[in-house]
Amino acid sequence: MFVDAAVTSKLVEQALPLMPFLDDGQEFATYDLLEEWKERFKKTGKGPKPDDPDKWSVRISAPLMPEMVEVGHEQVFAALGTIAFHDRDTSPWGQATQDLQEWLFLPDSVSGLEHKPSNAAAVAVLLAALYGDKAHLFLTESNRYLQPTHDEK
Repeated sequence: MFVDAAVTSKLVEQALPLMPFLDDGQEFATYDLLEEWKERFKKTGKGPKPDDPDKWSVRISAPLMPEMVEVGHEQVFAALGTIAFHDRDTSPWGQATQDLQEWLFLPDSVSGLEHKPSNAAAVAVLLAALYGDKAHLFLTESNRYLQPTHDEK
């Protein structure tokens, strides 16, 4: 699967509501929203020119961070590698590694926008984007907020 800015934005959209210790309730300009604004501007020519959807980002206030952290496509893409490049059986990221490996190697005919990884994997990716490779130490605590979806039961 090709992981572009639209896919990484969707991962953050999936993870943020599952992490109340990060989500301040404010929406961020997602890839889809920026794309919508771009199309509207192209049609009407009115209003300020919107930002490039590929440059989406969200500012997050996270525990143990001295200031707000800007997370965008590059950070989320790197976080995918942080989690996925581990042995499935011994990964410090647990089930998230297996879930992401399976998701990343879906056939090209399957859209990463329509077929999402598990909620636990999305949470792990956002933690890795914020804290790097040691973020797996927060997995147990952050996963206590997860409620299994119908797909994950």
